[in-house]
Amino acid sequence: MTSRRLAAGLVLVLAAVAVVLLRQPARPPAPQPVAAAGPAGVDVHYAQMMVEHHEQAVAMSRTLIAKGKVPERIRLIADFIIHDQQREIDQTNDWLNAWHQPPGDSNGDDGHGMLTTAQLAELDHADAKAAPDVFLRLMIEHHRGAITMSRSLLDGPGRNAYVHSLAKHVINEQTAENEAMAALLAS
Repeated sequence: MTSRRLAAGLVLVLAAVAVVLLRQPARPPAPQPVAAAGPAGVDVHYAQMMVEHHEQAVAMSRTLIAKGKVPERIRLIADFIIHDQQREIDQTNDWLNAWHQPPGDSNGDDGHGMLTTAQLAELDHADAKAAPDVFLRLMIEHHRGAITMSRSLLDGPGRNAYVHSLAKHVINEQTAENEAMAALLAS
């Protein structure tokens, strides 16, 4: 009984954190080229991949919400993902445009930390009762891919300030979201 109360308390705290984050999201700095030299290829590649990755998370969140009757705490997480990651998509595409690079573009590739077509179909075909748990499980895996990509960038040769800030933001934000989603799955 005590562990259930602890888990319930943790879920409530994490839901409150999600609500606060929805009101005042942590933001990476606005994308602005600050030096004459362009970004390294690895920086551009990461930015393009992260746009694609975020687009998949936004689509998954919209799919879940469209099913209706989503528990409020899970809906709040999905809403936060939609708004926060769409903002990052727009900022990152602006950064790519400022450097005369093509924007990120979803091309159906199942690589670089993306969920597979089969995994996305599982969420698409889940009924309203099963969809929240499927969403949480798949989004945790999806976020792990973004965290891995971001850590790889930070350990690599790229040095663009905006892209590094974005990678740090992705690690921090999505680690916190994974903890909240894992607590919801456990309850």
